[in-house]
Amino acid sequence: MQTGPDDAEQLPTPINRRIRNRNRLLLIALILLSLLPLTAAVTIYFGASWMVAGAQTNRGWLIDPPGDLEALGLMGDDGALLVPGERRRWRLLVVTGNACDASCIEALELLRQVHTLLGRDADRLLRFAVITPASPAGLRGTLLARLPEMTFVQGAPGILRSALEGRDLIGQEPIPDLHDLEAGILTVDPLGNVVLYHGLDQIGSELLSDLKQLLRLSNIG
Repeated sequence: MQTGPDDAEQLPTPINRRIRNRNRLLLIALILLSLLPLTAAVTIYFGASWMVAGAQTNRGWLIDPPGDLEALGLMGDDGALLVPGERRRWRLLVVTGNACDASCIEALELLRQVHTLLGRDADRLLRFAVITPASPAGLRGTLLARLPEMTFVQGAPGILRSALEGRDLIGQEPIPDLHDLEAGILTVDPLGNVVLYHGLDQIGSELLSDLKQLLRLSNIG
């Protein structure tokens, strides 16, 4: 079978194949380069937490391995289990402890200001007050009056200790004593990983610094 001049022009030449293969490799390389920063951040944050701790970048304590939000068994007012959810936002779980006094309430009000100072990233974060059977009587009513924007969930007594026991807390010294730990803040990523612990006394610049870093590294939520 003979081919005419037009058919010959349509046959792929070695030069055209080389150009096509080179362009394909270039496209793959560009895709890999675009994913590299996110991959590196996630690897350091979750898979090589000792690198983060060694540089002392976190003011609170990195939880290694991360906990699981659903395992905490937190229940909303509708009786539903608190899960990552469709909005896929970061969450702060504020465990008030057995004796949330006036200074504790003031710390939670300061937390609202920290949230506001996140600026354009503020919408990526939700705050939850964890109420347990051991919480002071009337605490929920007080918080509703002074912090109506917070969401309330119910938790079991000792929920903070159970969230941290059996895991390494990586960060500043000294490491919190879990036996006496009743109050604090757990940071949960949009996938439901409990990744950071802060004391209520760290509400302010320390917590703000860690939240800014997390939100800057994260492309989720």
